[in-house]
Amino acid sequence: MDYTYRAKLVRCVDGDTAVFDVDCGFHIHHRIYARLSGVDTPERGQENFGIATNMLHNLINLQEDEDGYVMIHTEKTGKYGRWLVTIDEVNKTLAERWPYES
Repeated sequence: MDYTYRAKLVRCVDGDTAVFDVDCGFHIHHRIYARLSGVDTPERGQENFGIATNMLHNLINLQEDEDGYVMIHTEKTGKYGRWLVTIDEVNKTLAERWPYES
């Protein structure tokens, strides 16, 4: 089952992981670590780490509504306990450059 939530970006950890403050409704907010599905960007210390991280931040900012929220879609957690999320157009744009290859 897929779920969709309004969320505010707290910070980008790297180009495919970010911390969000998720609005669960009823004045309940939950802070999560989220991993973008289908994307595998450079890790800290690797070439293009800063470019990927800045690109994620900028792409999320472009999707924000007037209150600073984006819509995240999720259905499960990954192997490290982070929620696997999709943000309209963000995943697609990043995956074109850095696709996840299992």
